[in-house]
Amino acid sequence: MQWMAIRFQCPACSQPIEVDDGWALKAVTCPYCRKTITSPSESTLGDLSRIPMASPLIFGDAAVALPTPAVSSSAASGSAANPTAVAAFILACLTVVLMVSAVTVAYSHSLDLEQFQKELQQRSTANPGSPLQAIMEYVSAHGGRFPGWFVAVGLLQISGMATSVAAAVCGLLALRRSARRPLAVIALASCGGIVLLFCLNLFIAFARLGFHR
Repeated sequence: MQWMAIRFQCPACSQPIEVDDGWALKAVTCPYCRKTITSPSESTLGDLSRIPMASPLIFGDAAVALPTPAVSSSAASGSAANPTAVAAFILACLTVVLMVSAVTVAYSHSLDLEQFQKELQQRSTANPGSPLQAIMEYVSAHGGRFPGWFVAVGLLQISGMATSVAAAVCGLLALRRSARRPLAVIALASCGGIVLLFCLNLFIAFARLGFHR
């Protein structure tokens, strides 16, 4: 009688192994992790070459059939992906999109931005004070509203900073696991660069306004 091989993954270490079909639903020993497992009734893997044979578990003259053991939480966490790293990378990408959108809107209204800066400079020169005071005077002189493009840029930048903080937090948490750690590193580097550029751009913007006491 010719025996057929049952090929499957060890539920404890996820390595591919095989047994003869005569040992279906019986306890065998994994050649990798040496754990006692229960073989399935049929193959769950394709025809892979050189798969190690699991050792049957025998007490006396009879093979032992055990229920399939559940994968331990430690093994599952070691083999599972790192969702926090993926979340950090996605949030970092979203931050880049938001910040680029803010820059795009600002540059599409470059003339309005220049006029806005000129008015603030004039108000600051006429009534020396803080930048916030000059901005509030500008708003009062224009019906109590900011220009729509200015509001859009502000909202995009605020949203970008919020997603940047969230990406940084997720990235730091993801570094504790080895799976997909490069994604977490990329997210942290991106967030750091974005925050640095944002602060530099903010400093240059106020410097151009020429606020002085």
